Amino acid sequence: MNKLELLEYLEMNSTAVITFKSKALDYQNMKNQKRQPAKRWNAAKIERAVDKMLDQFIDSIFNKLKSAIKEDKYNPRDSWIKFMDTNNILGGLEESVIEMEFE
Repeated sequence: MNKLELLEYLEMNSTAVITFKSKALDYQNMKNQKRQPAKRWNAAKIERAVDKMLDQFIDSIFNKLKSAIKEDKYNPRDSWIKFMDTNNILGGLEESVIEMEFE
């Protein structure tokens, strides 16, 4: 499984990505309000910042899982899904994102 496949899997099977993006957007909007009016970002720039945060989040998850999963070379995606199901990764991830606060 690559990072894009992981992102798609998380979007289809978990609320973690939606919750993360919502919290990241709130954080970026709050940061933007603290900027001087002339230096405030437009919506597109804020959205790019949120996308960058999401990319870093997915990279982190991917790298942690990759080191723990022994891929079946014939069905690597199935290895990932089985590992995530067996270890309740999605449930733990959702809880972590709900508790997450940006500073």
